[in-house]
Amino acid sequence: MRTRIVIFCSALVIAVAINGCSTRGAEEDSKSIEKQDEQVVFPAVKVTRANPGENLQIPGELMSYYETDIYPKVNSYIRKMNVDIGDKVHNGQVLAELEAPELTAQLAEAYAKVRSFEAQMIASKAVYRRLLVAANTKGAVSPNDMDVARSKVVADSLSLLGANAVYQAHQEMISYLRIKAPFDGIITDRKLAPGAFVGPADKSATPMYRIKQESMLRLQVAIPERYTDAIREKQPISFSVVSLPGQMFKGKINRVTHNIDRQTRSELVEIQVINLGQRLAPGMYAQVVLPVGRSGSSLVVPSSAVSTTMEKCFVIRIDNGKANWIDVKKGMESGGKTEIFGPVKDGDTVLKTANDEIPQGQPVKVTYSDF
Repeated sequence: MRTRIVIFCSALVIAVAINGCSTRGAEEDSKSIEKQDEQVVFPAVKVTRANPGENLQIPGELMSYYETDIYPKVNSYIRKMNVDIGDKVHNGQVLAELEAPELTAQLAEAYAKVRSFEAQMIASKAVYRRLLVAANTKGAVSPNDMDVARSKVVADSLSLLGANAVYQAHQEMISYLRIKAPFDGIITDRKLAPGAFVGPADKSATPMYRIKQESMLRLQVAIPERYTDAIREKQPISFSVVSLPGQMFKGKINRVTHNIDRQTRSELVEIQVINLGQRLAPGMYAQVVLPVGRSGSSLVVPSSAVSTTMEKCFVIRIDNGKANWIDVKKGMESGGKTEIFGPVKDGDTVLKTANDEIPQGQPVKVTYSDF
């Protein structure tokens, strides 16, 4: 009896052990199958067409609408300077007065020549008129005398015209002794003082003043090459400056260069800004918010579908159930979507989340999801 009990207990233990091993084996097989299924099932999306757009935030620089250095046009000495740094000036205002005695002497000489040629022409005309009266009497005046008198009048007239031209030129040179503002603006720099020699003969070529127009400014912005197709004239923008936090200023694109800088790979655009209250100043940096969009539709995918490594930028397209790395270039990004360019087309299936851990040609199982 005791022997039978021992045999029964041993059989029971063996049965339980076998059953436990079978159960564990089945569970491990089941987990392996589930794990394998999880490895090959990936969310995927269809490549679609859309009109992408985004608010591009890029830095810009405010500049004077007009800005120039003031140089004298004639050799002279500064007699008086009427304005200084910070003074607001208007177009045509006299900024400085120069003196050049030799120019005054040349003007007087030119005026004397004009008066001399006027007197000669008056005398020539009088002689010619008297000869015309005398010619009414047959044989009183020879034809040669008439021709000489007529030629004298013409020569004296031309001499007077030349003298007048020289006199006007000297008058123009004298006017250069009064330095005038070329436009409304503000004096931002003064280099010289009364008594200094200035003019084209001055080898140092130091400007007398620097003047900037501040009532109107230019905001220059360099647009990256990939966004140039989205830029249009009269396009509205907004911008802010560090010195006025929390305040936004508005403007429109007035000029587009239509030229890509080779070094920066960007296109320069210009916004005209009315500087009310002179709150903005040339030289300020601005943070520009520029809404950009394509003129037509293009291909877009979720931003997570584009993977960028040190070597390439790609999406993983599913071709016949296998992963295929497709090199693309990124365009605009907005709202979790990225514009792509490359050998893909509308309706292609790509993995929603791409990474370089999925090797080329790996069989994958996908399930479609929304962007």
